[in-house]
Order: sequence, then structure tokens, then C-alpha cells
Amino acid sequence: MLHQCVFFLARSQTIRYRTLQCFMLNGVIFLGSILLFNFAVGPALNILRGLVQEDEVWATEFVATSFSVLYKVLWIYPIYCISFVLNTVMYQEIADSALALLKQPPFKGTPHWQRLIHETWRVLVNLVYLLQMYMLYYVPWLGPPLYFVHSCWMASIYSFEYRWVHLRWTSNARLDYFEQHWLYFAGFGFPVSLASLLCPRFIDAGVFALFFPMFILTATRAEPKMLQQAPETLQRLPLFKAVQGTSCLLVRLFEGSLGAGAPKTEGAARVSR
Repeated sequence: MLHQCVFFLARSQTIRYRTLQCFMLNGVIFLGSILLFNFAVGPALNILRGLVQEDEVWATEFVATSFSVLYKVLWIYPIYCISFVLNTVMYQEIADSALALLKQPPFKGTPHWQRLIHETWRVLVNLVYLLQMYMLYYVPWLGPPLYFVHSCWMASIYSFEYRWVHLRWTSNARLDYFEQHWLYFAGFGFPVSLASLLCPRFIDAGVFALFFPMFILTATRAEPKMLQQAPETLQRLPLFKAVQGTSCLLVRLFEGSLGAGAPKTEGAARVSR
């Protein structure tokens, strides 16, 4: 992975610049702010509690709690929201520059309305997949391992979507390709998912955002392999069967609600006449 990243970093100024920005934003500002509070400000407040007299402890507790809340509300949370937006822009520029460097031409263009339908379906499938992933966590005994494996697949989806969108693959084509290479994608997303798993809340988001550009660059040159010598049942794993079924059900319910509302509107119009 590292040698592939060096290939892009050495040949593209845009990739170098955006990668450095990602490091500064996520590694220095966001993670640095959290670590500063956890290992400097927090211990200093604890020392202050121990120095005051017993009848003044309540005042120290109030000051420490207020400072902690204000620090998070006025600094950590805004940085988290701002970094989310800026990361999206920088990731897209990194992916575009890498694909342009590789000179990968997109397939024949599709009409804009079809692309809009495919992208809407993709967003719905991803949301349902995330919901399924979080629900699996609460399955007794097997919940945490299943959640971790699904998070590895989710990280791979995020990494490869830039390439698939550039190639103008439909949502179904992406899911079919993913199911045929399920083991490769589980291993591809394993490092960043493991790093996020070992970190506390908010720090895991910063770690993921910090290393994600490396996975985008690697995905642009990756060549996933199928399990050709494995049993037929393992050559393709229907990971998204339940997700697609649930998504289709939601679409039908939405269409049904629109269809049920149309006669009411027409009837109301007749009454008004």
C-alpha cells in the first residue's frame, strides 16, 4: 500500500498538497485538540480539584465541568463538523487527481436522470447497510465480530466508490462486483477498521479520516481477485441481499404512499368544484 501511495505523491502536486492538508486538519488540529484536553487540560483540572479546600470543591467541580462542556461544544464539535465537509472535498480531489494520473477513461456516459436514480439508490442502500451493521452489533456473542467485518466492508466501499463513480458503474454493478470479491474487500478495509476499533469515540473518526487518503489512492490501482478455487457457495457471498430487499420494500412503501395520496387530492379537487 505504501509504495502505491508514494507513486502518486511523487507525481502529483495536488495529491501531495491535499494529503498534507488532511494530515494537518485531522491529525494536528482535530486529534491534537482531543489529546490536548485528555492529557493536559483534564489532568490540570484534576490537580486543581485536589488543591482546593473541601468547602470549595463544588466550585471547582462546576468550573471543571463547565470548561469541559464549553471546550467540546465550542471547539471539538465544530471542528468535527467542519472537518467532515472539508474532508469530503479533499478526498474527491485526491481521487480525481489519482484517476487522471492513471488515465482511466470513464465508460460511455449515461443520461443525467439515470445517474440521479442510481445515486439515490446507492445512498439508500448504504444507509440500510449501516443500519444493518449497527443492529448486528447487538446479536448475542457474534454481534461484535459481525459488526467489525461489516465495518471492514464499509471502509472498502467508501474507498472504491470514487473509482466506480468515475467509471460510471451502476449501483447494481458495484454490488455484484463487491459480492464476487468479498474476501478481498474484507482484507482491504481491515487495517483502517482495526485502527478505528482500538480508539475511543471521536478519536476513531479522526484516525479514519487521517489514513483514508492512503486507501483512496490504493483503491485506484487495486486489482481484486476472485476466489476461483473456493467452493461455489463461497465464490460469491450475497452480502447485500437483505439490504437490497429492504431498500426495495422502502421504495415500494414510498411509492404506495404517493399513490394513496393522489386519489385523495383528486377527490378534494372535485369537492372544491
